[in-house]
Amino acid sequence: MNIWKWIDDLEPELRAAGHQELAELMRELPRAAASDRHDRVDALAPVALALARAARLPWVEVFVRHWHLQSRVLHRAQGDMALGEAVALVDFSHGEAARGCPQAVCTVQDLAACYAWVDGPGYAPERIAVSRETLSRIDPSWPCYACISNELAGALRDQDAPQACIDFLDEQRRVMAPDRRELLPQRIGALIQLGRVEEALAACQEAIAHGRGDDHARRARRIDLARIYARMGRAEDAMREVPVPEDILPLPALYGIYTDAQVQLVAIGARPNDRALDRLLQRFITRLEAQGSFDGPFQLAADAVDLACRRGSPAVARLHLATMERLATKLRRPLDRLDRLARARLSLETAESQPVAARPSDPEDILRVRAAASAARPGDRVLARRHAATLFDLGFAGESAALLERLLAERPDLDVARLLESAYLAAGESDRHRALGERLLAAGDDASRRVGRWISARRLARLGDLAGSNEHLVALATDARDAVAARLLHARNAREQRDWPVVLRLIDEVLALDPNLGGGVHHCDRMLAATLLGAWDKVRDSAARLGMTVAGDSGPIDERWEVCKIRVVHPDGELQDLWARRSGPCTAKLLEISSLRYPQRHGDQVAFDSLGVGDEPGPNEADPPVMIYAELATLARGGYFAFRIDGVHPGEAALAGLRRVVEAHRGALQVQSGSRYRVVSPEGSEHPGLCAHIVYPADVELARAAAALDAHARTLPGPLMWPELAEAAGDDETCGRHLRLVGAWGLDS
Repeated sequence: MNIWKWIDDLEPELRAAGHQELAELMRELPRAAASDRHDRVDALAPVALALARAARLPWVEVFVRHWHLQSRVLHRAQGDMALGEAVALVDFSHGEAARGCPQAVCTVQDLAACYAWVDGPGYAPERIAVSRETLSRIDPSWPCYACISNELAGALRDQDAPQACIDFLDEQRRVMAPDRRELLPQRIGALIQLGRVEEALAACQEAIAHGRGDDHARRARRIDLARIYARMGRAEDAMREVPVPEDILPLPALYGIYTDAQVQLVAIGARPNDRALDRLLQRFITRLEAQGSFDGPFQLAADAVDLACRRGSPAVARLHLATMERLATKLRRPLDRLDRLARARLSLETAESQPVAARPSDPEDILRVRAAASAARPGDRVLARRHAATLFDLGFAGESAALLERLLAERPDLDVARLLESAYLAAGESDRHRALGERLLAAGDDASRRVGRWISARRLARLGDLAGSNEHLVALATDARDAVAARLLHARNAREQRDWPVVLRLIDEVLALDPNLGGGVHHCDRMLAATLLGAWDKVRDSAARLGMTVAGDSGPIDERWEVCKIRVVHPDGELQDLWARRSGPCTAKLLEISSLRYPQRHGDQVAFDSLGVGDEPGPNEADPPVMIYAELATLARGGYFAFRIDGVHPGEAALAGLRRVVEAHRGALQVQSGSRYRVVSPEGSEHPGLCAHIVYPADVELARAAAALDAHARTLPGPLMWPELAEAAGDDETCGRHLRLVGAWGLDS
């Protein structure tokens, strides 16, 4: 069955039955997963699942749970962490309640992929068997036929049988439609394994040109190009394609191929074999292992051992070797991983037998020195803490935590506890983090309880239990040693809760305790809270402390400051940076017409975080950067309605006249298209195009505004179309005429 046709057929039925939100979520979930917006998937899936169950629609429940697993397993590489849900969904989708569900086959893919992350080679025989059985009972025209074929191909590659994988893919190509290209990624990987890089490059280029075009697929193919070019010795091409680490860190499914690209770049001298690369690999390993994926991080740790030995850092290589040994015990079938473990041990022995040149400023050599010093004097807390801090700085959070736990068990220490918290967080050790706080809270001495309160307060705040965090902070604030720090964290929690009176009260209390308090963040929070509460004297006070000049001595602040951009969050979570003009330290008016897919934001008065989230170059080279601020509250709605105009560009003079007609009815027109935008007439002639957005305030008489626009447009050399505006104005004749023009000119209005 074509799953997307099922969705197309189901959507109007859902809407007719009053399930509009569910219908929208069923469209949004796959889009969010494919574009790697996984926080959005996690937010939408529980809502959609609750709606599907309330409507008693088991097929829709399978759909929702499947797409959540696609995000968790295929994109985020969750192994054991997702295995229970993957097994449960297969059972549910093949049970009586969901009998005949078109996505039941897809749940088999979810489960097979989950086992692949746990131990790909170890579960390969079972994955091959279930994939072949599933393929035997579905039609090659179904989309899921390609998905299951990919799982089988991946299992063959995990068995180190790339040629068998190629043979299978050739067989599948013969039975699938000739324009289906979903199997190309597995072909690329197998060809790379076989060393057939020219063929791999051709397959990769075909996938880029004709394969999936979503964000995740584009990133993966760019990495494949980098891997291939590096093997071909084309360093410049490879470096151009490889994404920056920040783009890959949220996507564990890409860690393996990204690491391969980096290793190959090191091999041809295109990037350094340095601490930054080792720290990146350690972050990859930590996240994958925390998610219950074991073979992938084993292979990454083996690469890390080789790299560390080659750059003369045996102390780091030994840590990675210990990771390999730990992960090997979690694999279902160790298979050839034992051979790789033996080779890693031999590499380390060889590296340790070489003379080591002292590198006093190299953190990896500092680790060697501090590890040796700590081992020589096991009772020295200062040396042990330095050793733990160096381990943490190099990315070995778990190893750092083990040392710090011993120190904290010997004596309560806030500095050690704070570092241990960071190590737990970096290592994904949430259970141990919680247990540590509880154990110290239950201790009989005040020093331990104080440390336990701080650990628990910070942990609960990170988990979003702000009320629980605040209980500990109120108790801590009674101690003079913690009075300022506890209030500041409490104020940060209150800001997350949008409890602006509490934010303002707590920061005022801190200023009373420490009148010389530095740190712009506290005064930015104070200005924001005071603005929202109308406490303009306090806005002016904090602004002055931060060096801002504000006119007047009292009353609301509504000035004309510099232009900026405000980052708004639309109802579905999409972000958009809109041009605005600041009207005060943390207020602005939005000037740009926002996306027409959402309620219009033009003219809105907003409050923002004055710390800013970044900047971008000004419109001209000599202009200062334009600051970007995140909206935190809407103070007043502009109340505008927006519409699209599309068609033939009338020329700049006529466009200025069109803008004057719009402005005469208190509207605004903003051009969206560039100089290369073209439209094609029904006769096939090409013309410069114009796509623009216009807005009118809610109280304008749209019929008169639209009529004036239409009268002016009739004087122009080519047609301009605005069917939505005509419809809103109640002009059915003009709306129909414009819709016909839209169809004739092939424009998507």
